Amino acid sequence: MRLPALLSFLLTLLNPLQTTYAFVIVPRHHHHYQQQQQQQQQQQYSFKDQCSRRWTSQEERQQVEQSKTPLVEALALAATRIKAPFFFPGHKMGRGLPVGLSGPFARSAADADVVAKRRHVRDSVWQHDLPEIPELDNLFAPEGPIQEAEMLAAQAFGGAQRTWFLVNGSTAGVLAALLAVVRRHQQQQQQQPNGASRISKVLLPRNVHKSAINGLILAGADPVFLSPVYDKEWDICHGIPIDGEGGLDDALKVHGPGGDIAAVLLVSPTYHGVIMDIKQAALLCARYKVPLIVDEAHGAHLAFLERDGQTAAIKPAAAAALEGALALGADLVVQSTHKTLTAVSQCAMMHAGNGPLVDEGLLEFVGSALQFVQSSSPNYVLLASLDGARWQLAAPAGEGRGALRQAQVLAKKAKQLLRSETPFPVLDLPVVGSMRGAFVGLDPLRVTVGMMGTRMSGFDADEVLIEEHGVYAELPASRTLTFAVGPGNVDEDVERLVAAFKALAASLQEIELKEGKKGKDMTPNVVVEFPAFDGQQAAVGTRRCGPREAYFTASEVMSTSDASIVGRASAETVCPYPPGIPVLLPGELITTEVLRFLQGVLDAGGSVTGCSDPSLGMLRVLCLE
Repeated sequence: MRLPALLSFLLTLLNPLQTTYAFVIVPRHHHHYQQQQQQQQQQQYSFKDQCSRRWTSQEERQQVEQSKTPLVEALALAATRIKAPFFFPGHKMGRGLPVGLSGPFARSAADADVVAKRRHVRDSVWQHDLPEIPELDNLFAPEGPIQEAEMLAAQAFGGAQRTWFLVNGSTAGVLAALLAVVRRHQQQQQQQPNGASRISKVLLPRNVHKSAINGLILAGADPVFLSPVYDKEWDICHGIPIDGEGGLDDALKVHGPGGDIAAVLLVSPTYHGVIMDIKQAALLCARYKVPLIVDEAHGAHLAFLERDGQTAAIKPAAAAALEGALALGADLVVQSTHKTLTAVSQCAMMHAGNGPLVDEGLLEFVGSALQFVQSSSPNYVLLASLDGARWQLAAPAGEGRGALRQAQVLAKKAKQLLRSETPFPVLDLPVVGSMRGAFVGLDPLRVTVGMMGTRMSGFDADEVLIEEHGVYAELPASRTLTFAVGPGNVDEDVERLVAAFKALAASLQEIELKEGKKGKDMTPNVVVEFPAFDGQQAAVGTRRCGPREAYFTASEVMSTSDASIVGRASAETVCPYPPGIPVLLPGELITTEVLRFLQGVLDAGGSVTGCSDPSLGMLRVLCLE
């Protein structure tokens, strides 16, 4: 449901008393307005008290609470009250937007009659693009509709101790989480008897989002990288192994006793939907009293899915793999509400768990850090869409869970048809116990199709699907195409997807028959072996300095064809895209293998980002000699 429609629908759904309640808390200097609202608030509480005597269960009470949309209502009501806007932004509720452009700037039907009047009516989204006026609360010090909306979200997403709305995506949440835990770790060290402060360490996987690396630079922490399990057949990385050599348990044994670890940061699910054993990871981190941050950007929907029995196939490793990181014991969980749910792009949430390491001090530090990484002029349409997405899932009338159930049905149908009607393999759960906790569950809404045994890379196939069928994947890679099924997908989408792959298979077969070649795997093998970047190797020889020191060190540009570049330390974060996972970080030594890997990505049709020269002809290196 589009946000304007959601706003309209909610206002007709809710009774006038609930709509008034959205404006209970306003700044004290609005005396007359405040007195009116306080009287209405007393009436509202009296009404609620009377109702509470009739409620028979906590679940019923929660359903009534979750039916409220404090921020959506506040924004809608504010837009109707404003008669003369002398605040930012300059378009003044859509009236000053460019005329004559298409897309979001196109004239609505209502505008057709008022063009001569300089277009006083615009799409309702633009009318709701408002600043932090008194009625709309303050994102960084919420005490009104934002606070209430965040509290409802905390309850809906698994009983979080605290939830923060994010308008700079999960990136803002990851940055703030790292800043907060490193700040607390540094202060804890300073309070020790010797008072010595050492550089904080963060344990994290190599296949981490680049926002985590930027967070290390901001916080001044050193990474201790853990190698993910690499799947050679699919050419993708899964999660971090929990036990055994190179696992999380090993790393905590090495670095935990010294008190140098500020946090462990894990990614689950991965871009391909692979879920690692967060429950066991949380237990390990709790044993060493180390906070666990989970980048669950791709898993905001997990706690709301219907179980289809897939976890039963992998007992006892992670019977609750699909419950979500918050329920499994993580301390801070960052979710992209826009990725797998229905908030608009850029919208995310961060949830604080209820473990002993999440105290008032850490909550305060997270709130403070968010002011570093979020805009001081947040977009209220984005904030309202977070409130709406929560309502859609948690309110009885929201029908969001039904939409997720339908998405599960569609994804399952797509996998079955691709397996039965095309020669392309579809990623599935591994053999029980084979991944040591790195792959214990698979997001049922993620469909990863393999291109092994064909003449095409995933990048090549992606071009064909787009140009000839209008089918867009979320993530093309060397050997795979990954598709994200969501609440907004319909049967026709799955039919187009399957038809596109059937057509692709037919064209490949026709080429093989013409050339007389069959069965040979022509897929470019971009990664022969994922480089082993675990903590010990990084400390011994692959790094010259930490990310922060590298960021502020003098640098120069060198040609990658210059043989002397091998052995120099990179000054850049170099990421093959998608999905933006760094293979070369500031301070790390450039090797022949890394250069070959990056060139392979380019040759296969991918791109390299983060460096000053996307063609990889030049790289910036540190002047440390």
